[in-house]
Parts: sequence; structure tokens; C-alpha cells
Amino acid sequence: MPTQGQTSPTPLPGRDTLTTRAHRLPEAQVRAVRPERFAVGSRRLEVDSAVLAQYRGGTATDVLGSRLGLYIKNYGPGQLATISLRGTSSQHTAVLWNGLNIMLPTLGQNDLSLLPISGNTQLSVQPGPAAALYGSGAVGGAIVLRTEPDWRPGLRGSVQADAGSFGLRGGNVEARAATPTLAVRVAASYREAQNNYPYLVREPTGLARYTMQNAALRHQWSFSPDLAWRVGTAGELTASVWLTDTDREIQQGTSVAGSNAREVDQSRRLVLGYRRATSHGGQWSVRGAWFEDIINYSDQGAISNSRVRTTQSQADYTAPLGQRASLRLGVEAQHFGAVVDGYGDEPITENRAAAFALLRYDPRPTLRLSANLRQAALPAGLAPLTPTVGLEWDFYQPIATAADSLPPAARPGLTLKASAARTYRAPTLNERYWRPGGNPDLLAEAGGGYEVGVRHRLGTAAHLALETELTTFYQLVDNWVQWLPLGAGGTYTPRNLRQVCSQGLEASSVLRLRQGRYRAAVRASYSLTQTEKTQGVAADTDPVGVQLAYVPLHRASLSTDHAWRGWLASAAFTFSSFAYTDASASSFLPAVGLLGATLGRTVPLPHRTGLTLFVQSTNLLNRTYDSYPARPAPPRAFSVSLRFDYH
Repeated sequence: MPTQGQTSPTPLPGRDTLTTRAHRLPEAQVRAVRPERFAVGSRRLEVDSAVLAQYRGGTATDVLGSRLGLYIKNYGPGQLATISLRGTSSQHTAVLWNGLNIMLPTLGQNDLSLLPISGNTQLSVQPGPAAALYGSGAVGGAIVLRTEPDWRPGLRGSVQADAGSFGLRGGNVEARAATPTLAVRVAASYREAQNNYPYLVREPTGLARYTMQNAALRHQWSFSPDLAWRVGTAGELTASVWLTDTDREIQQGTSVAGSNAREVDQSRRLVLGYRRATSHGGQWSVRGAWFEDIINYSDQGAISNSRVRTTQSQADYTAPLGQRASLRLGVEAQHFGAVVDGYGDEPITENRAAAFALLRYDPRPTLRLSANLRQAALPAGLAPLTPTVGLEWDFYQPIATAADSLPPAARPGLTLKASAARTYRAPTLNERYWRPGGNPDLLAEAGGGYEVGVRHRLGTAAHLALETELTTFYQLVDNWVQWLPLGAGGTYTPRNLRQVCSQGLEASSVLRLRQGRYRAAVRASYSLTQTEKTQGVAADTDPVGVQLAYVPLHRASLSTDHAWRGWLASAAFTFSSFAYTDASASSFLPAVGLLGATLGRTVPLPHRTGLTLFVQSTNLLNRTYDSYPARPAPPRAFSVSLRFDYH
């Protein structure tokens, strides 16, 4: 079935995209060959478009934590939120938008609360080392955001207003239009919240009730216009813009009184791209991007300002090798220009470059292979070479089923999956240039790992389908950067000191049911993640063989979605076991289980319009817990959304 934005059937997963599309060139269908096509054997988590629509007024924090069951270290609502994939740190997760890395060069990570969902149409996560595909930072995995063009003809749009507990106010608007040669999408969103919720603190005289102070999200807005233009019968020009502006108070711990810390974060992102299909079934593409990230922080008269401008360019060519293989060759370059108070009076510039080769080979429809390679050049020298190999083998499929018309990879049966990869993380600008303490001689962190899994499919795609996946993984990160007081006068400085091992198990199951006008889906997942430091130095006081801080050993989630005759109901429960909050494993956050739910009703109106009312709840069980030490999380909260749609 065609997905949103496609006007031609999706190529079979068991066949080469380029060769199956070559005869469609006269229809001007120039579809990008995504890097994920070369990620054979790797696990991939997709967020369904219907689920994503429920979070139009939220951020990536809301979706990744509640619907994908991933562990998010969150300092409070609207505050700093970072992710940990497979036991690695937030600096080990690459974040890409429309194929380009948007991680802050200064920090080497992203604050997920600064990524509004309204600026994107697709969100997926690939756990595990993936530097060959995504470059620096893809050690624990990668988050992939996209704005895909919608080529369905005509005009569509929506307007939504939100209101909720603790001063939550917001809304979003989206408009799409398409002709045979031009597709345009414009989306904008706004959000604010007082976050003045009550919390309890145990004191010598008993429990005392307080109200959260200095935690307001003063405003957060996002504006993202996108354009796709079909040039002739074989070319496509795209332009995407994503502007965000967030003004927030910085919530302090409950033991800090009278704080008035505040931070303004602004990001401006522009990507221009052109891709063209060749007469023999190949495709080449070029992209250029300009990003600007601004952070202005103030507290009690102290001011810290940061501005980084990034330019990126990419060029690649994908060629079919016969009927069963395709090869992509490409290069990319980055230039950073930073003006940061912590670096001194002079601007800092840095250049990086990389070359890569990606190979996909399907010797049989039931056997898929990939072999990828990337070499990056950094200011301190060459980064580690990062090869990746992957395999998927449909080793059992029933001979005669009602699903014989499905692609081989989607038919009922069993599939063996395996991949092995090397990966790396380039030192951040803060690690290299911060004064005092920066270390320009830092080496890139190097990592490697493998995963092996099996996927089972049962039923048919027409009415009932059950898919279960079990994956084991092992990963080692060497030259892990750690800040220690090793400089002159005890100044903290970063050094390549640690080696960290992460291993575990991931299991997931999805049941989908379709009966008449009723649709249902139930998703369950569980992960066991054991992450420990295996090597250090004498000056490092962190013990060896202890679970790392903010990496819960167990994590589980259960979600369900139902739709029938305009009604929508969904619920998501997530559980995290206790997590240590320091390297010595002497303090921890207790285990917690959180439940969220949504109930909605859509009423059709004349002239292709409709009205939808959503009621959503977070922490429905009213659990009392800290999202971070001494930072109480909100109690039960509700929000109401009213959306007007034009189809």
C-alpha cells in the first residue's frame, strides 16, 4: 500500500530499489534511496504516522519516551532532555534531520525538548553502532527525523488549539498543497506552560507541600516550510527550513532557593537538495545546509552566550550492479564557526570531512546482505575506519499461505538478522577548546559491536498480523572521554581514559487487527541493558564493574491504539527499574511505572472538513517520583486539543 507522499507502489523489500524503479522515470517519480536501505540486519523502530499525529503539540521527548519506550533523562517538563541508547551517553546518539547531522558541535548532543514534532513528518530510531551510515556520534544509535513531500493532489490542512494543566497553552497549524510538479508544506506550532505544579518534600517535621518555582516554559515556537519541485522527468529539487525559538526558566533542585536562571535557545536550519535519476537506473544527489544554533544563559547576573554556525555539504551516487545489488559512493564536509564565551575572545573554526561506500546485495529474494564503509578526517587526524556488515535471511516461510502475494520479507515466517559494526565519535568543540581545560589533542572515541536477532511474523496483512522480534547485542566503546581534575592547579580537563562495555537483550511484539471499520494495535517491548566501565586510570575514582549512572537495567513498555467510527483511544505504560545517579552506585532513582492515555472523537463536517477533540493525560496513576535528583516530576496532568481538518 502506498505510504504518505508516494504516488507509486513501494518497491519490494527483497529487490533493488533502483532496478525496480528505472522503468517509471517517464512518470517523474524520483524517490530518494534512503541510507536505511543499506542497514541490513539492524533493528529499526518506526513511529506510526497516526501515533505521531497525537503529539503535534509536543516534542521528541514525548514520543521517544512514551511510545517507543526509550530511556530519557529529563530534568523536568520543558527542561533539558537527553536520550540513552543501549547504555551509551547522550553524546553517543546521532540526530539527523533530512539526512544531515544536527547535533550541537559544542556539546555533541541534542536537547530533545527543543525538537518540536510539528517540524517533521517522520521519526524513527536505529539502535546500535551506525557510523558508516550516519557519521560521528552514531555509537549507541541514531534518531532520524524527516519532512517527506506529500504528492497527493489538492489542498489539505489543519488548525489545532491546546490547553492543559499547570498553565499549558499552545497550538499548531499545517497546510499542504500539491500539483503534478510541486508539493508544498508549511507547519507552525506554539507552546507555553507555567509548570507551577505541587510537589512534596520530606522534612524533619513530615511531608511539606510546595509549588514548583522558576520552571516556566515562557514560549516555544517552531516554523517549518518545505518545498519539493519535480524538474523534468528525472529530477527533483527540495528545500526545507526549520526555525525554532525557546525561552525557558531553568528549574533548579528543590534545595536551591531564589533561583532565576533562564535560557534562550534558537535554531535556524536550511537544507537545499537536488537528486536526479539516470537513464540506466542510477541516481545522484547533492545537498547543502546552513545551521545556526544560539544559546543565551543568564543566572543572578552571570551571562553565558554561545553561537555556532555550521555549513554542510553532501554528494553521492547510487548505481545498480545488475538486478540484485546497488552501490552508493559519497563524500561530505562540515565547517563549524563558533563564538562561545568559554572559548575566549577569538572565534573558533573547525573542518571535518568523510567519504563512504554503501553496498546492498540480495543474492535471493529471501537473503539480503550489506557491507558499508566510512572514513572521516578530523582536525586531530583520521578517525577510526568504520566498516559495517549485515545479513537478513528468511530461513522459514510457509509454502502455501494467503499472504503469498506479499513481498518475501513481509510474509509469515522466521527471519534471522545479524550485523557487526565499528563506529566513532569526534571530540566536541567544548572538549577541544574550552578555557581552561580544553584538550585539542583528544582522540576520537572508537567503538564496535554486534547484534543478532530473529523476527517472527504470523498472520496476514489484510486482517490480523503479529510480528515479534528478539535481539541480543554487545558493544565496546574505547577512548571514552572523561573530564577529571588532571590539569594545572586541579583544572578539569577531558582525557581519553575509559573503556565501557554494554550488552543486553531487546524484545518487542506488535499485534495489528483490522476488522471492517475497526483498527487496533498492541505493542509491547522489553530491554535488559547492562553497561559497565571495564577500564580506567588511577586518577579515575569511578569503580570498575558497576552499572553506569542513568542506565536502568530493565525497561519495558506497553501501548495500545484503537480506532472505530471516528473514535480514537490509546494508552501507553512505561516502566523503568531503578537507575544509579552517581558513578559509585551509592544513590539512585527508584523504579517507576507511568501511564498515559488519549481519548478522541472526530466528527465529519460538510465540504471535506472535520472536527477532532482529544483529551490526553500524563502520569494517570499520579505517581510521585523525581525525573532527576531533587527535581520532582509533575503529578497527574490533563490537556485538551481541538483540531479542525480540511481534506
